[in-house]
Amino acid sequence: MIDSLSAISVFVKVAQVGSFVSAGRALGLSASAVGKRVTSLENSVGAQLLQRNTRRISLTYEGECFLNHALRILEEVDQIQNAMLVSTESAVGRLKISVAPIPNLFSERFNTFLEEHREIEVEFDFSDRFVDLVGENFDAALRVGNDPDGNLRSYYIGDIQSVLVASPDYLSQHGQPESAEELTTHTLIHYRSRNTGMIQTWPLPGIKSLHLPQSIICNDIETRIKLALNGNGIAYLPNVSIKEHLESGSLCTLLEDKISDTSTPIYVVWPYAHRYSLRQRLLIDYLKRFKI
Repeated sequence: MIDSLSAISVFVKVAQVGSFVSAGRALGLSASAVGKRVTSLENSVGAQLLQRNTRRISLTYEGECFLNHALRILEEVDQIQNAMLVSTESAVGRLKISVAPIPNLFSERFNTFLEEHREIEVEFDFSDRFVDLVGENFDAALRVGNDPDGNLRSYYIGDIQSVLVASPDYLSQHGQPESAEELTTHTLIHYRSRNTGMIQTWPLPGIKSLHLPQSIICNDIETRIKLALNGNGIAYLPNVSIKEHLESGSLCTLLEDKISDTSTPIYVVWPYAHRYSLRQRLLIDYLKRFKI
């Protein structure tokens, strides 16, 4: 395709200046190279486009018809190139971002980006599903977990901390557990990942030997927060999502000295590309500056 466009460009220049030598001078090619390009093009289209003799070059009937089409083709190619230049060198366009659905963690952090780049259209997909960034045309994703996809570029931006909590009402009715073993007698609110279908593990010593009751299971953080606030049981929740409830005392932390590893890393991930549009570069640079 590129070779064909090159040959068409050479033919058009020859038709415009009426000389292989002058066309070659304008294009930075030798006269023989120009002649070979035109001959190759004639062979491709199956028609003689130019009449040649030692004194002049003129268009055949087929050449005049082809020239009209060629001029339109080259004009459309120029328009495409200009459109791509605008797309890559200006921020205008749409961005599609996959974001882990953790309340209070990401949503407010996009305010500055949205205010500074109002010309960019943004589509957010809040889901813990590991979307196919390339196949589903996502520009970037914010993912929680230990295993970034090796087929994507990634940048570590911090860790999210989680805590075991219950409401004062629940604790007054059922007592406060003093050990991991005592959790087996309590109502526990668990999280099932929509992505993997697995129930989240609570980081407790001897967890393999304990059979924690799966009293309540849901796949939504907001719902688990509400269940805990309503006194329905003990939940393991991201600290950032319940900060206001911890400060107000509507939720109380439990077994802080008994739980082992409460941090989970967060990464920005984006597809490999030979060249990124300006809006993609702006987004990725902004996400990499997140401080968790």
